[in-house]
Amino acid sequence: MNRVRLSAIYVTIVFAGLLVFATAAVFVMDRTMRYSLDSRLATAAKASSLFIDVRKGKLAIDADDRKQFLSVLGVDSDGTILDEQGNVVLSSAARPPRFSTAGLGDSSRYFDAGSGDRAVRVYAAPIRKDGNAIGEIVVWRSSDYIGETDRNAAFAFGAGALLIALLAVAASNIVTRRALEDAFARQRRFTADASHELRAPLAVIRAETDLALRRERDSAAYRAAFETIAGEADRMEALIGDLLSAARAESGRVQRERVDATQVVNAVSCRLESALTAKRAKMIVESDGAVYVRADAHELERAVLAVAHNAVRHVPEQGQMRMKVQRDRSWCGIEIEDDGPGFSDEALEHAVERFWREGSENQGSGLGLAIAKSIVESFGGRLSLSNRPGGGARVELRLPAWG
Repeated sequence: MNRVRLSAIYVTIVFAGLLVFATAAVFVMDRTMRYSLDSRLATAAKASSLFIDVRKGKLAIDADDRKQFLSVLGVDSDGTILDEQGNVVLSSAARPPRFSTAGLGDSSRYFDAGSGDRAVRVYAAPIRKDGNAIGEIVVWRSSDYIGETDRNAAFAFGAGALLIALLAVAASNIVTRRALEDAFARQRRFTADASHELRAPLAVIRAETDLALRRERDSAAYRAAFETIAGEADRMEALIGDLLSAARAESGRVQRERVDATQVVNAVSCRLESALTAKRAKMIVESDGAVYVRADAHELERAVLAVAHNAVRHVPEQGQMRMKVQRDRSWCGIEIEDDGPGFSDEALEHAVERFWREGSENQGSGLGLAIAKSIVESFGGRLSLSNRPGGGARVELRLPAWG
């Protein structure tokens, strides 16, 4: 009886501790994502205000200003510029929402608008000239993804805590201790995978910004806007863990739908264009036209980007990289090649293992090919490494074809 009581107390303590940890983790993630969202909105507003012209104390917006405004906002954000009477002089939305034209404020401010899947986070700041407010800029972006991520994180942590507690009851303290170690290891893998996933798009953003800064600009303010974007790009998403995607990948819950592999490869090619340009390297994309596979478009792009980003790192200056998509009966093959040094014998054996890195000079996380392999295998495919006969590395992703 005492053993049962001690076991119950132990399980209760473990379960309660995990719930406290899960609550704290979800809270920190929520705060981090909201802080990053606020920083992104403030950065977009600040960058936009730098190229707004003022003539005779009035806002002067031309076609170039609109183009730059839309470029700064990107595809995920919207914004409106009001004059001193509260009239809309420029907006990225065809019908600006009511909260974006509610009136001018004396100082910058954040507030929430909408609800449910239409919830948005808003940042508004006055536009000043010689100390006087002559207008206002309002920038907003959807914030419903934060609540969804919080709910999935809470579900994942709660389910994990319950599972560990049940294992503790069934398999004694030793088994429970091992289960806890496994749980913490999974959490570390979640963090590492999310960090690696963000490194590739941030590298593209960094390369795009560097190329823009290399060219001479007519206006110092325009250069300052790019410098602001470049500085914020290194920080705005650094702590945002895509927990929803990580939890889905860890649990094996993946969607399979009809995806055009050629379209995915073309999208990855566009994202890597700046990085290749910086190395004066060339990209060649070959395909048999539209080739459809059973996969999830977002996850497949993650896998292809992870492999391609690894190839970009090894392609030499003025080198060449090739991506090829072809249909082979019931399979689709995506080949990614570079004319770098190729894989060593040790790399051919261990490169797809988590955290494996070749040589002390390799500063990568050792996760790129491992993540790609995990995603491809979740779709019923396989990933293989080889060296080209003429030199260089080749990675092939084979996926079940659709139809």
